[in-house]
Amino acid sequence: MILITGASGQLGQALTALCQRRGIACRAYSRQQLDICNQARVKACFDLESFDCVINCAAYTAVDAAENDPQTAFAVNAEGPRILAKSGVPVIHVSTDYVFDGKSSLPYGTDAPVNPLSVYGRSKRAGETALLSGGFSGLIVRTAWLYSKKAGSRNFYQTIRQLASKQNNLRVVNDQIGAPTLVDDLAKALVSLYEQKAHLKPMRLLHFTNAGSGSWYDFACAIVRHLDLSCCIEPIATSDYPTKAKRPSYSVLSLDSLQSYAIEPRHWLTALTEDSSHV
Repeated sequence: MILITGASGQLGQALTALCQRRGIACRAYSRQQLDICNQARVKACFDLESFDCVINCAAYTAVDAAENDPQTAFAVNAEGPRILAKSGVPVIHVSTDYVFDGKSSLPYGTDAPVNPLSVYGRSKRAGETALLSGGFSGLIVRTAWLYSKKAGSRNFYQTIRQLASKQNNLRVVNDQIGAPTLVDDLAKALVSLYEQKAHLKPMRLLHFTNAGSGSWYDFACAIVRHLDLSCCIEPIATSDYPTKAKRPSYSVLSLDSLQSYAIEPRHWLTALTEDSSHV
């Protein structure tokens, strides 16, 4: 049985729904139900039921807010995964493209040097390091630019949908390049890795995003076209939209690590425009 943490977030919801559709036994707990930073609560959870895998969707993902709250970011993103792994149950942990500094001009491989620019990125890298150095079994799956089409979720897709429905013009950054990734597709990949028993091997890194790449401006334009909205999107530079946290200008992840698992991500534009109910 799988333990899904962070079940109230967009990835946790997608993963739980997929497991239920597939008939895969799971227990899905939100942060209120299971705080992964609380070692006693985590131990009690594992004492109560037997799990063969933890898929950790719990994360502190407020990139800008983390600059003013590093203690919470590191607790959730670094200490929490370590506490889960210390249970002895293999962990599939979700990490981020923000461990890179964006200075590359080619997609980042799993062995590429890391250099996070933000507190959020450093906290996620600390979580990776804790898992990789602890002698644990499982996987660290880095992903990027995650979004859900589900109403009520909080992400770039929903922000653009809401703003473009009310405004005639929007300004969106055009010099940060990445791979928009649908949560449904990531959930499918995580389940595939679990079914292939990839989590039973020593802890290592994989990358999963939708294929292709684009800027936030490209993503916004595609959303507006897909939803048939009339809003005009204007490209701007990162310097015209200052944020507390620095972000990599290029964070496309190489997907070569998926080949041995026969996982072939679809293009991000396809994921955006196609119905995902079949995923």
